[in-house]
Amino acid sequence: MALQKAFTAALLCILTLTAQQQFRLPKQRPLTNRFSETNAEEQANALSLSTVIESLNKNFPPLRAALLERPLAEADLLSAQGRFDLILKSRADIQQFGYYENERFSVSLEQPTQLWGSTFYSGYALSSGRYPTYEGKQLTNDGGQYIAGVRVPLARDREIDSRRADLAQKRIGLRLADLSIDQQRIAILQSATRRYWDWVSAGRRLAIANSLLEVAQARDSILREAVRLGALPQFEQLDNQRLVLQRQNNVVEAQRAIENAAIELSLFLRDASGHPRLAVHSELPTAFPDPAPPSDEEVAADLEAAVLRRPDILRLVFQRNQVEVDRKLAINQRKPGIDVFTEYSREIGRGIVLRGPNDVRAGVLFDLPFQRRHATGRLQAAEARIRQYQEREVFQRDQATAEVKDAASAVKAAFQRAQVLLDELRVTRQVEEAERTRYELGDSTLFVLNQREQSTAETAIREANALADYFRAYAAYELAIAKGLTSGMGMSTP
Repeated sequence: MALQKAFTAALLCILTLTAQQQFRLPKQRPLTNRFSETNAEEQANALSLSTVIESLNKNFPPLRAALLERPLAEADLLSAQGRFDLILKSRADIQQFGYYENERFSVSLEQPTQLWGSTFYSGYALSSGRYPTYEGKQLTNDGGQYIAGVRVPLARDREIDSRRADLAQKRIGLRLADLSIDQQRIAILQSATRRYWDWVSAGRRLAIANSLLEVAQARDSILREAVRLGALPQFEQLDNQRLVLQRQNNVVEAQRAIENAAIELSLFLRDASGHPRLAVHSELPTAFPDPAPPSDEEVAADLEAAVLRRPDILRLVFQRNQVEVDRKLAINQRKPGIDVFTEYSREIGRGIVLRGPNDVRAGVLFDLPFQRRHATGRLQAAEARIRQYQEREVFQRDQATAEVKDAASAVKAAFQRAQVLLDELRVTRQVEEAERTRYELGDSTLFVLNQREQSTAETAIREANALADYFRAYAAYELAIAKGLTSGMGMSTP
């Protein structure tokens, strides 16, 4: 009996030291900010979420593909600007073997502008030979003819025309490309953040499973010796051996879980060459950052800001602006075409041309389709689409408000759950220690002590999962308010 007590005391001493080392409760730190830094030495080699996000911002293929939407939009804008390019025109005519034999060469430059839709032009022409009287304008002196003029619309195409409308829409399209990139970045950041905290949580579960196994293995060696000396029955050692095998199985499952989490995280964590990189066990953070939910005042401020910067809302706004350009163009097309032009020409050299040598011409051009059904149909369609976008925008704002409120509620609930589980873990640990004392005094059994240890481990796992849920919820909250996207740097990270 004395020998059994001695072995029991030694067993309990070893188990107590092991448990204190492996299941040490995290110290409570004041929750003064949303993401407090843990001990710098402990976290020196830890892989942080900011590192993952920096990696995906540089080398994540879907994000890099999304970023190409801006060059595509810039190309469309350049194409629209090309409609205002300086235009060079030339023509050469030769007429032979008839009553009228002549040659004519002309070259001109035409410059459309955004100034009231005006078009400036100038040119030079040189002809020789005989022309019929009804084509007398084709004839020039031997030095040729210079001409320059301007055409200005007074009604239709004065405020806007198809070229300026296309340019305005392509400029809006450039902003829409940025918003599309932001929307895709939100989805990518959401996935990367979840994978990161899944990996951290899996690491914590593996650490707990390993420490449970180490306790059982340490106990098993002592129980074997006690059985060999006859201090304890064989049943005690067999039961503990069963527990060792069970906990080995738990370690295998936990190891598989962390490997799976690391593989999924590697899609976002990439090396300098852009290849997926597996996070190693030594890079696991030693502890979760301190959780602290946003206050009601912060949520109210974030909600107001989210409505102004969420890309899904802004996309509807800019899409409506594009349709507004269509509406203005349709209104423009319903106006009569009234263009005035002024033209100066000068004849150079000698010849039989009776006009000139200097002429100034001015005139008015007018046209108006009677029904104007094409323009009217486009106007009605544009106005209907504008109303569509207005209704969608109203709902999208309501939906964004609901998403932010729900995300804030999820953060607060996850925080409260983590705090409750922290308290539960503390109490469970106290119960385990008390049970160990009872076992040392002979008032309990090894089976009950094993159950207490298992209960503590399960509570520690649930606390780790709750903390991971909190940080996933907080990431969803930051993405719901589109925090950090205006600078294109992604969300803020612990």
